[in-house]
Amino acid sequence: MFDQKEYINDYIKNNYKTIKLRIRNDNSVIIDKLNNVDNVNKYLTELIMKDIYENRVYNFIDDSIKIDFDLSVGMRDLVEKAEKADLLNDYGLYMNLADAIDSRAKKETGQHILRESQWNKLIKRYCL
Repeated sequence: MFDQKEYINDYIKNNYKTIKLRIRNDNSVIIDKLNNVDNVNKYLTELIMKDIYENRVYNFIDDSIKIDFDLSVGMRDLVEKAEKADLLNDYGLYMNLADAIDSRAKKETGQHILRESQWNKLIKRYCL
């Protein structure tokens, strides 16, 4: 017979990491904040992701080269995905995205959306 409760418990155990959080009772500021948030998991996860992105250290991207010009929506999407793949240390996905950035930059340079110097900057930053 199917045991739904066991199925759900197994699913959670196999797909999630449970973390205990201890906060001293006299730290009322934090306790009040957590009590007033709709979804504590989402709130804490977003704070941690924000910290990761603000303090990121890349594996493949040359972070000394800054992109100081506007990107098209499609290019911005590729750049964000490449940066995420880099943070996850997914070399295969990163290289596919870096190649896509190069191809799109070539196309946008031909359409006069990007200058050739901007294309070169993208190539150098994303290590092609």
